[in-house]
Amino acid sequence: PTFTEAEVARHNTKGDLWMILHGKVYDVTAFLGEHPGGAGALMSFAGKDGTKTFDMMHKATVLERYASKFEIGTVGPASDAVEKQPAGTATLPAAVASTPVPKITPESLGLQGTTNESWNSGGTAGLLPAERAKASFSVEKLTTFIDGGEDATRRRKFITGPGIARGLGDDKYHMDRHQLMERHFQDFIGVHKSFTEEGYRPQTDEISWMSQNSINSGSLMPHMGLFLPTLLGQASEEQQMWWLPRTMSFGMVGCYAQTELGHGSNVRGLQTQATYDAKTQEFILNTPTLRSMKWWNSNIGRAATHALVYAQLILDGKEYGIHIFLLQVRDEDHNPLPGIEMGDVGPKMGDHAIDTGYLRLSNVRVPRTHMMAKRQHVEPDGTYVKHSSGGGGDKMHYMTMMQARSGMMQNSGGKLAIAATIAVRYSCVRQQGFVDASADASFRAPENATLEYQVQQFRLLRQVANAYAMSFTGKWLGQWMFKRFTEVFSGSQQGADDLPEVHASSAGLKGLCTKLAADGIEDCRKCCGGHGYLLASGVASLGMDYVWQVTAEGDYVVMLLQTARFLLKSLDSARRGDALSGITECLAPLRDRRFDPRSLIPPPAQTPSGFMDLGYLEQLYKARAVIAIVDAGAALQEKLQSGRTQGEAWNDSALALVTAAQCHCFYFILLKFAESVRSCPAGPEQNVLRSVCALFACCNMVEGPGWAGVLDSKTAVVLNQSVEILLRRLRPDAVALVDAFDFHDEVLNSALGRKDGNVYEALFASAKKSTINQRQKFQGYEEYLRPHLDRKLLMLRNLPIPEDFDEMDDAAVASYVAKHSKSKL
Repeated sequence: PTFTEAEVARHNTKGDLWMILHGKVYDVTAFLGEHPGGAGALMSFAGKDGTKTFDMMHKATVLERYASKFEIGTVGPASDAVEKQPAGTATLPAAVASTPVPKITPESLGLQGTTNESWNSGGTAGLLPAERAKASFSVEKLTTFIDGGEDATRRRKFITGPGIARGLGDDKYHMDRHQLMERHFQDFIGVHKSFTEEGYRPQTDEISWMSQNSINSGSLMPHMGLFLPTLLGQASEEQQMWWLPRTMSFGMVGCYAQTELGHGSNVRGLQTQATYDAKTQEFILNTPTLRSMKWWNSNIGRAATHALVYAQLILDGKEYGIHIFLLQVRDEDHNPLPGIEMGDVGPKMGDHAIDTGYLRLSNVRVPRTHMMAKRQHVEPDGTYVKHSSGGGGDKMHYMTMMQARSGMMQNSGGKLAIAATIAVRYSCVRQQGFVDASADASFRAPENATLEYQVQQFRLLRQVANAYAMSFTGKWLGQWMFKRFTEVFSGSQQGADDLPEVHASSAGLKGLCTKLAADGIEDCRKCCGGHGYLLASGVASLGMDYVWQVTAEGDYVVMLLQTARFLLKSLDSARRGDALSGITECLAPLRDRRFDPRSLIPPPAQTPSGFMDLGYLEQLYKARAVIAIVDAGAALQEKLQSGRTQGEAWNDSALALVTAAQCHCFYFILLKFAESVRSCPAGPEQNVLRSVCALFACCNMVEGPGWAGVLDSKTAVVLNQSVEILLRRLRPDAVALVDAFDFHDEVLNSALGRKDGNVYEALFASAKKSTINQRQKFQGYEEYLRPHLDRKLLMLRNLPIPEDFDEMDDAAVASYVAKHSKSKL
């Protein structure tokens, strides 16, 4: 018998398991308990075509020996009868043919990484080893310190190892969106399924390691990173017992549906509505206007089966604010349910394996029990009940968004570290400009590595310093947030009381650090010259995949203004003499109305060594932050006293407010970086970290906002001298510093940033792999170009043009070419 793929797909349980191999259908239900690789291996292809994976794991004889007795038929086309589609659903093709990526490597092309330049070698194999020999510290010891100890390093490698082992490589840059999504689901489930089935729950650092080392981020990242935490934070115990196991085992794929086409950061202004129908005990979900449709929701376009929908709760005509509802959006055959319209928002700059989408709802009903009920619920008669336990109150709806922002801040340091690793290594391999610049020097004369140039050092070592600063700060913030979330989720009021500080910290740091990372990644790309424009550089693709994080979950400026609002409240608290939260204690002296914030400025550094003193740098940053906050408060008060409304005064003071938030966040980052440096055991590793921390601080002082009036012109000259000294000091350690981030070549996925330095072999192999090179004539050649080409001219094949060429016909040219070609032999 012949079965359609849809018919096979229905047999996907342990009690009824079919699968497809090489066009044949097998009922392997009885073989489930006997399979040497365990039942899970077969279940991962229940109702699906497992040919690719089977062929990777087995010889052809295995199928003949073991599977023949389970064969029940073949796969064929669907019958004339069309399966019934939900109302309003268009019939779409089940799959799209993609051009396969050829298997090409430097080795398959005969290229060799050696120390001598030749036809098959760039001759750069010895350059990075020579750089590593200059290091003043132990890379292994610094890596261990960054991770948090030897056990943490082993844990990181264990956590990231399975993804690295799947070996996607630069095939990624030659794949279309369909191939990227397919590979993402194959790899993500292949790596995570066995862990989740064993009850594994990642901790804070482990989540950060996974995000930073992701190779093909896709639709299941938001499933685990947004949908799952929301269930943990907002669902009741009963709801969690039902939904969490299915979420962890991929029995459902979840989407976090908050942002709308017309609303983003202003969560209170969302327009999606959930009206309760007491007769049926259901909520009726609607996106009533064009602007109210859900938009930018990762994985709703094609992957998600369920969505956590943020909507305005309306009971008997009364508004109760934003609540969250669990909505099934697709059926057992992955078709949209009635009243639901979904799709992908279209091509984006990057992140092509994520089906970022839209969602429209028209009178879609969900059971009363599908409203997240950890802190409130609705009775059958429509009565709204607020729970006395559960912790956090109304503002806890923001917890998942805050966790996302915190995660983005942590991730920013790691992604910038990847870009810096690529650019620093390449800048030690790429040679440009003669060492001997005299006019009579041979073209074969030695050239400088581009990292020998001071401006290149400033641009790249600055990004290395930023990456270290954000990584250490992100690690601290992640642990801090985890502690607060644990307290709140357990019902502790302490965690809820700290919520304004948590929110302000995650907002400003997310805004600042994602922008620093995005700008830094782009500058690293530019430092790689023309080759940085290639996706194979790794840094170009990284930049496009990362840049959305600057605006996601709150735009850079909006985030800083949220922090500024908290800072001005803290300023008022300081002047009243109230207690201040930890990160705003620098404002405490302002309780004395006579206190001049400029008195916090330390005496000017007389020599460059002053700017190497982390304590002195902390004093400078503290003074700048306090002065900027006080100035922003004064600017706002001046506008209010002139008769402007609060909203008008706030907007007219926004530049000063953003500067204040930036200054405060930089001060916060420097404090945490310096704190980490001091916690490092004394020795070469602490010494190099101290220099990196000083460079981080000095670079921002050279170009950052808010330093006017803090540094005078003479001190600025000393500052510039300090930067020059730090660059010279750190230049020999440049490669070792990025090596200490310990990113595997599979994660870098860069022809330019390879650990072995064999850049040119990798670039050529990647070019040969390009799918457009797999056919000699491009699509459209015959129709649009060939009719216009001068055929006779092209027949000459670089021979001299005859004097009577214009009078010759094709046959005469062919004869001329044959005659002259023989004479060359």
